[in-house]
Amino acid sequence: MSREEAAIPDQGRVDWPQEAYLRSLEQLALLRRFQGEPAQFWRAFLGILSSMAEAGWGAIMVRGRERGSAWRFVAKDNQDADGGRAEADLPAQLDAVAEQCAREGAALWESDGERLVALRVEAGVGEGLCLAVLRLKNASLVSAKEISRRLLLAADAPASYQERRMARESKAQVESFAGALDLVVVLNDHGRFLPAAMTFCNETAARLACERVSLGWNEKGYIQLAATSHVDRFDRASDAVQLLEAAMEEAFDQDSDIVVPATGSQGAPVTRDHQGFSRAHDSRYLCSLPLRVDRKPVAVLTCERNTAPFSEREVRHLRLFCDLAGPRLSDLKRWDRWVGARLALGAKEALARLVGFEHTWLKVLAIIGAVLLAFVLFGRVPYRVKAPVTLRTDDVAVLSAPLDGHIEKVDVRIGDTVREGQELLALDQTDLLLSEAQIVAERESYQAELAKARATFSLADMRIAQARVDQASAQYDQVRYHLDESVIKAPFSGIIVEGDLRERIGLPVHQGDTLFKLARIDRLYARLEVSERDIRELQNARGGEIALTARPQESSRITVTRIEPEAVTKNTGNIFIVDCSFPTGPASWWRPGMTGVARLDAGTRGLLWVLTHRTADFLRLRLWW
Repeated sequence: MSREEAAIPDQGRVDWPQEAYLRSLEQLALLRRFQGEPAQFWRAFLGILSSMAEAGWGAIMVRGRERGSAWRFVAKDNQDADGGRAEADLPAQLDAVAEQCAREGAALWESDGERLVALRVEAGVGEGLCLAVLRLKNASLVSAKEISRRLLLAADAPASYQERRMARESKAQVESFAGALDLVVVLNDHGRFLPAAMTFCNETAARLACERVSLGWNEKGYIQLAATSHVDRFDRASDAVQLLEAAMEEAFDQDSDIVVPATGSQGAPVTRDHQGFSRAHDSRYLCSLPLRVDRKPVAVLTCERNTAPFSEREVRHLRLFCDLAGPRLSDLKRWDRWVGARLALGAKEALARLVGFEHTWLKVLAIIGAVLLAFVLFGRVPYRVKAPVTLRTDDVAVLSAPLDGHIEKVDVRIGDTVREGQELLALDQTDLLLSEAQIVAERESYQAELAKARATFSLADMRIAQARVDQASAQYDQVRYHLDESVIKAPFSGIIVEGDLRERIGLPVHQGDTLFKLARIDRLYARLEVSERDIRELQNARGGEIALTARPQESSRITVTRIEPEAVTKNTGNIFIVDCSFPTGPASWWRPGMTGVARLDAGTRGLLWVLTHRTADFLRLRLWW
């Protein structure tokens, strides 16, 4: 109260009717145990204050502790004829009496000939100042003071309500959190996504008494129904599923909790698809909440029931369920797929850190396409001429039969590697050995005749005997030569490329018949057949690589040694013969006649030229005039 008001002497106590007094106290007692929402409490509290003060108009306003903070309305009565003007002037008047209310609990003042009373209300929360302002009807100063003292009886009612409400909310939050933890424990028992999703829907339906709870997951930008409570299978093409997925996408796109029937408040999310689903399937009350991972929606949970609307507390409980279950379900969804999909998802997430989370693959493909285009236009790559290759050797020995005879044994076959001096084949020596024995006997007889002639000094007989001894010696040498030649030996180390005589043992051969062909493998070289359209690229070629058909996984370096200047005509067109050597020598498993593919280094070229020069040359030949 102001000093002027305190100086006015009391003219007597104004009696408050007993019935109205008891009724107001009873209403205050009930209001302290009120369990409704704050907006309903403040309207009821303002009504009791207006009844106690017999006020014509009232409001409850709040502001911060700091000076200059704006006042805002918490509740107000229906305005009478002058209520609008009083409401407009009220904030400026409250600034003048705020300190007195904070110090004394109430304040009286006059405005436009009317008395107003401001009561400090203990709201119980926050640090702001809450005032109940009432415009009194035809009240004298004495009665106004009495009214202000009456109102002090109700000043602590909001604090009691807030304390009880906070206690109830704390208990509900503890119960909700405990239920959410129980739900997470149940989900952790599952190692696959679908069983966990079914459990999540069933548990949520049981806890909130819902007829049906459905979970939809984001698949490539669209919500697809993943699980429904108490239903193992469902038809994705059915109208019910399509409408439900549309409603889920409505919540997913807005990333907002949607409750139907909607509150209708300003800024509320769009609920058109939810309302359409509700009408089509007689679901009176719906609630859809996005499941978020890293603050981004990945799925939507939709609850349906017909018994009662979803309260604000139930929506908070559902939000807690979704926030705790979302990461676990997301992990199960991520790993409950084949390895290729997991690798693709991991690659997408890694790339998303570089190019962003929206349209990641399109951005990556655009970047790759730009890099490839720049490389095609400006990049240079090694160019190599491709040609068929054959291993050749010019050191081939033809081993023929030195004399007529029969094959006695064969020690090798085609493909065997032999060393120099190794026996390959032997002819039957029986006839030669008999001839040798006969010639030895004849020579000894002639030597005896020669000794007898010398003893008798018969010069003529001695010369005849000597000639016969020389003749027998010559025949002996010839037989020994044939014996040596009857065993065929390798003149050098190499490989048998022709002559498989194992099936001809015992059969006759004639002098000069070809028995074996022996090739040297330490002097192999590569012979390439280069097309005439590529020979121009080999002017500065010095080397390359070959890969043989026998072992295509191995390659060997080659060096160009000779390019024949004249083309050779073949069925496939004109070719040029290119001979190449091996800087590191031939491999032990190589054989003459092996084929493969050779690639000769021809320097670097632009990638665009490499890809188009064949077509360009073809068009030049066809379009030239």
